[in-house]
Amino acid sequence: MSSLRTLSVLEHEVIPIVNGDLTSGLLRVWLTEVEAQILLNLNQVRKGFCQRVAGGIKLAQYCGVVKLGTCILEVLPKVGMNVDCAAGELDRARTALLTMLHSARYLTIAEIGSAPQTQVKAPLLDVFIEAFLHCALVQAKRGLISKYVGAEDNLPVIKGRFNAHGHLRHNLGKPHLLNCDYDEFTPDNAYNRAVKATLEVCRAWIQVSATQRLWFETYSRFSNISSIRTSSAAVARVPQDRTTRRYHALLKWCEWLLNMSSPTMSAGTADAPGLLFDMNKLFEAYVTRLEETASDDHQYVHSQKPQMTLATLQGAGVFTLKPDITVWQTEPGQKAPSITRIVDAKWKRLSPLAPNWGVDQGDIYQMLAYAIRYKCNHMELVYPGPDGTISQLQDLPVFRIDVGDNSERTIWITVRAVALWGT
Repeated sequence: MSSLRTLSVLEHEVIPIVNGDLTSGLLRVWLTEVEAQILLNLNQVRKGFCQRVAGGIKLAQYCGVVKLGTCILEVLPKVGMNVDCAAGELDRARTALLTMLHSARYLTIAEIGSAPQTQVKAPLLDVFIEAFLHCALVQAKRGLISKYVGAEDNLPVIKGRFNAHGHLRHNLGKPHLLNCDYDEFTPDNAYNRAVKATLEVCRAWIQVSATQRLWFETYSRFSNISSIRTSSAAVARVPQDRTTRRYHALLKWCEWLLNMSSPTMSAGTADAPGLLFDMNKLFEAYVTRLEETASDDHQYVHSQKPQMTLATLQGAGVFTLKPDITVWQTEPGQKAPSITRIVDAKWKRLSPLAPNWGVDQGDIYQMLAYAIRYKCNHMELVYPGPDGTISQLQDLPVFRIDVGDNSERTIWITVRAVALWGT
């Protein structure tokens, strides 16, 4: 993989298609016709991932890494206000994506979680591999998981169960040996074999020398484990219980990285690469996590519930409502908590110079429907801060809606922005 070029692009960007090398040197990023077709094939499993437009391939809201046959495509979130990709925007976008993935608990990335970074310059795939290596190394230092593994061998004494058929087949001329089936408690099991297989697969993908050194340190911890070839689907089928709970994050990394090495993907079919994230869902999970962190002992935060219908038609409920986040409060002397706020996360760009900051009219109608059906007066629309921060934001709009002829009820819809990395 070290010979493959890495393309760093932003969501919704149009990637030009070139048919030769005459013009490719003048472009920041470009695709060949074969690479473009591989991306289009991904729509079979990632509906709406990209589309063909005049001049190239236009991406949608998915971000992450796609491994093509001749290059690595790194898709990053659009966090800047400029139409074109400004200097340093790719590094800031990479930081924003990793921060959201870690905070939303999609991935465990220790460096992002321990101290907010201003820029992440390493390629996204290298960052993912480094996080996997750290995760594997931590578990190896704690001690590799050991499990009972079935084995068959010719032994001088009976161990486990004597196998008469195997003894006749192997030991007719060896009276001093007995063929036995037994269980051996060993770290050389499916869990650690999956980790070693992933280590061997991702070695060739590493571009940063520090990550290479970390790979050698981690691999040495698994030197006594058998080398096998496995797949992401096989790792997903490995049984997990309370005794293997500490390997949960590590095995998830194995699934994602092994999916990157899918032979069908490199051949150009529509197998999903496994390292793509829908930014709408990721931002919703990120905002949910922020709300959970900010809540106190008397507050409860729920995601995607409760579901209710807005209207009825012939006695049946229609137009299902499913708010992103509901915040519940328990008041003193109150038996059951009640909804005090409804929060909707919008992965859209605010426009400070536009009327109403560019808030979409349809989003206001949606919040009004929530307010009426859930009988809640305090609503919030949450957006990513322009340029990924909120330090320069002032006078974000608060919309007031009076309900009833006598203004007997007032609904407040507050627009709020959140930072995508530490300020």
